[in-house]
Amino acid sequence: MTIDYKIDAMFELRKFLWKELKSSGIFNPYDYYSDSLGREIVPLVPVQQSPEFDQFLNGKKHIVYDKIGLSYEENWLICCEKILFTIYSTDVTEIYEIRNLMVDLFRRMDESAKDANLAKETNKLIFHSIHVVETSPIDPSIELKGFMSTDVILEVKYSRTTDGTGRFN
Repeated sequence: MTIDYKIDAMFELRKFLWKELKSSGIFNPYDYYSDSLGREIVPLVPVQQSPEFDQFLNGKKHIVYDKIGLSYEENWLICCEKILFTIYSTDVTEIYEIRNLMVDLFRRMDESAKDANLAKETNKLIFHSIHVVETSPIDPSIELKGFMSTDVILEVKYSRTTDGTGRFN
């Protein structure tokens, strides 16, 4: 049996957050439709995004994400990750709106994990707890001129299904 090492808690949370941002009306997916690709571009991009994304997202609100910490609980079955989401927009109201949704979505620890478990696309990953560790003040972006930004840091506890030896299956 082949083990799928592409399964990742951060990617599942990204999909969950995008669904919530669209259903709340904060993001309009039609604003992120690419005619050249013939599909929607999800404006939640990894920290090492390609220059093509920069051009496409020029002037549009978006979120950049990355892992900033990883550890395991005593029994090594529970992984604890910290995930950094940086929200960019030219409108401070949009930043507050996105940050407020993220805080509401992810502040409830076990209940937030239950919501993420219902939305995930794999049965090989189980969220146990998700909560907001920190948010930063909104400041002018150093990386993107003309934008403002703020950070939201989540702590995510989860496990992967394993075989009899403790390896991922």
